[in-house]
Amino acid sequence: MNRPTRSSLVPLISALTLLLAVMAARPAVAGPKWPAPVLGGQFRYWVFDDHNDLRDPIVYWVGGPLVVQLEYWDYLAPQSNDHFRPELHYRMKDARGSSYDAGWRGEYQRSRYMFGTEQILAGHWVGRAEFDPIVWADSTQAVILAGFDYYWASYNFASAGVIRDPRSGGLWSFPLRVRFARESNDWLQLTLVPTTDRSLGWAADAKWRSLHLGVERNSRYDFTDQDNIIFTVGFETPFPKRSE
Repeated sequence: MNRPTRSSLVPLISALTLLLAVMAARPAVAGPKWPAPVLGGQFRYWVFDDHNDLRDPIVYWVGGPLVVQLEYWDYLAPQSNDHFRPELHYRMKDARGSSYDAGWRGEYQRSRYMFGTEQILAGHWVGRAEFDPIVWADSTQAVILAGFDYYWASYNFASAGVIRDPRSGGLWSFPLRVRFARESNDWLQLTLVPTTDRSLGWAADAKWRSLHLGVERNSRYDFTDQDNIIFTVGFETPFPKRSE
């Protein structure tokens, strides 16, 4: 099992320092309204074709502009690269409600930085773009994401996107997603992900009250050829609860 070392904590300390500096520098004016803070947790079980399955517990908190997530990858094989995956995001909104996001995630022997935006366009359309540098000790590569969402009837939406990842010789993915939701924000979400490689990914997720269930199938894992199925069970609850 790999424990966090002093050198592996440097990106986390840097990200926390930057986050605190940004928050301290913000002017003390009324900002945009955010949904109620949410505390959530998931347990994801990855079933691989080589039988080295992965246990993946996740805890996250979303409060206003701040998102904090703690995740741990725990493989069944004792000699595998188990590791801690902390993640931080800071989001801002402009007067139109468009959002801007800067984030960092610590991964095995690398850091992933995420810079994205969601722009409210004409009608019910939202445009998305993201640029994610992945930084190793001796090199840097970048993932580029873009797409559009169409919203109708509150939380219902359909989306189409494209992802270009340079790892493993480069791969283009084209996620297609639709969500059917109620005013209570219970929902059913279906996803198809064709790629320029041999794989066709798919996923089905549902949220009912505080419960979240999902299953996902694809033929790529961390840009190897390991087929996998991922089963997810989770929860979400307001925390802290706002007084009426």
